[in-house]
Amino acid sequence: MREIPKTELSPDNGAIIDTKWKVGPLSYHACAAGATHSTTGTEGNYRLPEVIVYDHAGFKGAYARTNLSFLYLGEFWNDRISALIVVSGVWRFYRDEYYKGDHWDLGPGFYECFFTEKGPDDVVSSFQAIALT
Repeated sequence: MREIPKTELSPDNGAIIDTKWKVGPLSYHACAAGATHSTTGTEGNYRLPEVIVYDHAGFKGAYARTNLSFLYLGEFWNDRISALIVVSGVWRFYRDEYYKGDHWDLGPGFYECFFTEKGPDDVVSSFQAIALT
């Protein structure tokens, strides 16, 4: 059995994945059975929202890359995000778990020390994709 590193955004580390997220035509599916898929090709080209979070400012320390929204970040990542890269999509970062409390919206870009500029450092407990780019 594979050992899960404590820095991985995983349910094995206490993280709670939002299984009900939907952004535009994209959504989370726990199982492929019953999922509908359009093959017309008229919907446009969409990039799956993606974010990379870092434990320390300057893109240092532990990091995790994900396309998923999290109701709670788990034991390691809760209140530890200091820098991030928004690869695609617009992401909302919340002070409290389950998308509560103060929040900050960020689009694609590099945020070397985002939370020292826009708010207190190391306070994020949940985040979700809110728009496609």
